[in-house]
Amino acid sequence: MVLLQAPRVVFPPGFMRRIELFAPRVAALRERREGAGGARLEGAGLEFVGRRPYRPGDDPRRIDWELLAREDRPWVRVLHREAAERWAIVVDVSGSMGVGPPGKLQSAAEVALALAAVAVRARAVVSLHLTDGSVLGGRAPLVLLRRTGDLARAVQMLGAAVARPAAAGLAAFAARRAVPMEAAHVVLLGDLFDVTPADFASLARPGRTLTVGRVLAPFELEPAELRFASARFVDPEGDTAASVRLEPTVLAEYRRLLEQELEGFARGLARRRARHHVWRSDAAFEVPARALLEV
Repeated sequence: MVLLQAPRVVFPPGFMRRIELFAPRVAALRERREGAGGARLEGAGLEFVGRRPYRPGDDPRRIDWELLAREDRPWVRVLHREAAERWAIVVDVSGSMGVGPPGKLQSAAEVALALAAVAVRARAVVSLHLTDGSVLGGRAPLVLLRRTGDLARAVQMLGAAVARPAAAGLAAFAARRAVPMEAAHVVLLGDLFDVTPADFASLARPGRTLTVGRVLAPFELEPAELRFASARFVDPEGDTAASVRLEPTVLAEYRRLLEQELEGFARGLARRRARHHVWRSDAAFEVPARALLEV
């Protein structure tokens, strides 16, 4: 039986305060970026909610020319989506996510909550999923978030998540097509050890943004950080193990194969127009969350 080093999620003191500081700042950055994007904001499904002074980088098509003529000062129209945008955020709870320290499941859960907080701040509806169908009861989301106050339930639910060797991973989740059809943004968070870019084909579709985040333990990215002459590597999914001497030639070959794997995965996702980001499980959640949101 494999004993995982970090199978559970424990949110540290002050974590929600960091979320409270992170979400509005990043949501505002995304709104400003999309506002400068132009054509998207003038399409259907948007409602006028007010005006604000023009800022450098704003789309000139949003300038209220009538108000400019009266006040001799540029103002822009502020628009929001009439129908709430749908997001689906999926967290891998398969056995390999319990590897650490710090635990990969811990990191993925923190990033998932940060992304969810930004989404609901932008008035989106978020379904938060675990990959283990037995936990979810089939296709149901772990929790449905509609407003900032719902994040407390997400903290409670994700705090109960456990990485288990028998749990299904992202490949099984994608095969079940458990993501709501109406989700315009789908975010998958895991170590991607059980999946290939082709497995995500069922999740990619026109009009949907697919984002894939890969979290790896520090020693998985750089085994030399173990600071031992040899190491015993255990497969938490298959319950197999092997002892390896961490000689320079072995480490160099490991780095080569890992780089090959990461580059190949990124190319495969790019062909499906999916975003991709890799981070270490000891990174502060703000860093990968911003990268995944491209802000």
